[in-house]
Amino acid sequence: MAFVDTNVLLRWLLGDHKELSAKAEVLIQRAKAASLLVTDIVAAEVVYVLRGTGRDRQQTAEALLLIGRTAAFKYENDELITEITSLLTNTSLDFADCYLLVRAKRERVGLETFDTQLRKKYLS
Repeated sequence: MAFVDTNVLLRWLLGDHKELSAKAEVLIQRAKAASLLVTDIVAAEVVYVLRGTGRDRQQTAEALLLIGRTAAFKYENDELITEITSLLTNTSLDFADCYLLVRAKRERVGLETFDTQLRKKYLS
């Protein structure tokens, strides 16, 4: 198993760099199942970059789902990312807020926030 860097994922997803996108594709095709670990922070960075390059919430969620469906990849916290992806699609919360909400609910701990929408979702 090896950690996978955000840039590998982005070059693969976006196909925006002739040489590096091709290298990413080869790396992923040759990797054994679940041998490339996608950490929570890397997933967050993928979302940040995709949103920053104009991808909408649905496109961003679809990218996260594609990573999760690709045999070579394994999310550090599969169920967590699945829940976050659902929230990204169905709310206007950003990745960090979705992450905090899912973690707080799963771990049954409090969530201190000034964000009204986040507070409402936490209490629902």
